[in-house]
Amino acid sequence: MEDSRYKSYAACARFDDELEAYLEGEARPFIGTHAHDCPACGALLADLRAIRESAQALPQEEPPPAVWPAVRAQLAAEGVFRRPLCTQFAAELEAHLEGEAPPFVAAHARECPACGALLADLEAIRESAQALPQQEPSPVVWAAVRAQLAAEGVFSRPLCTQFEAELEAYLEGEARPFVAAHAHECPACGTLLADLEAIRQTARELPQEAPSHAVWANIHARLESEGAFGVPVGGWRQILSWRLLPHAIPLGILASLVVVGTVLTMPSGRVQQGAGPAEAALSATLTPAGLPMPAGDEGTLAQVVSDLEVSFKANESSMAPDLKAAYDKSLVSLDGSIQECLDSLQQEPRNALARDYLLTAYTRKAEVLSSALESEGR
Repeated sequence: MEDSRYKSYAACARFDDELEAYLEGEARPFIGTHAHDCPACGALLADLRAIRESAQALPQEEPPPAVWPAVRAQLAAEGVFRRPLCTQFAAELEAHLEGEAPPFVAAHARECPACGALLADLEAIRESAQALPQQEPSPVVWAAVRAQLAAEGVFSRPLCTQFEAELEAYLEGEARPFVAAHAHECPACGTLLADLEAIRQTARELPQEAPSHAVWANIHARLESEGAFGVPVGGWRQILSWRLLPHAIPLGILASLVVVGTVLTMPSGRVQQGAGPAEAALSATLTPAGLPMPAGDEGTLAQVVSDLEVSFKANESSMAPDLKAAYDKSLVSLDGSIQECLDSLQQEPRNALARDYLLTAYTRKAEVLSSALESEGR
């Protein structure tokens, strides 16, 4: 008799536990069976169904405005609107427990009771775990752990590192037998190598097209402005390497180049002694970018640069805007260098280093102007 009564109580208790989920729509077959066998639970279920149906039949009305502030105040008091902060707390909690110090975690734990309780529980668990004695796992456990790590490819990482270190050389054509062997054994590295080889093969099959003259000129001007061609050497060999003939440059420029090539191979004293009225008149004409015209070797080279600059100014309107901008940038920089050298020579006329820098700057400017005229003439 007692056993039967105990079973009845246990069934009713289970009915109470599953009733809410049943009313929410979950499938709980025990509820229907027990309600059919137990008059009390059956009557309760019938009443709840009747209440739910009556509530569903009620018309939906908008609450008055005075109700919403009270509802919102109650929700705020219960911390419903703190969920974004709780989300941030949850996102930073792991780092906090790992020893980092995100200040938001501690601050939010003090303000939010739920998050504060969670943090306190986790910290208590961590302290209890740290207080536990450390025991060496059995050999069986270590063997199982090692087998699992090996199955996940953890022990292949040093080989993958060596594969990555030798991959570039292998793709460049060097003999690296380890790369192919490891790619055959490691699925991830094998897939990577197959993808790179497929890309390389596809790139080789693409048709080769020559860039336009504008592209080459732009590249040349950019390299020129960055000094990629190194510091030019002085003398007539450097001047004759400017390649002024492929475009329309006044014949006087070519003659001036020959004169400068001769002048730079002569001692400076002979140049100064042989300077006559014609050279003086030539030196007093055009000056590059408004800079003062120096004397001697520098003056003759400056006149050549001036003639080149006149041709550049006459043809710059037909240049591409980006190309012209690149050349203008180089010329402005060189004009600044020329001015600095001239200032130094004005203060110290016997400064040989400033004189060499000035010749180099003029030569560089002549190269840039020559390159601009050459690219424009294509």
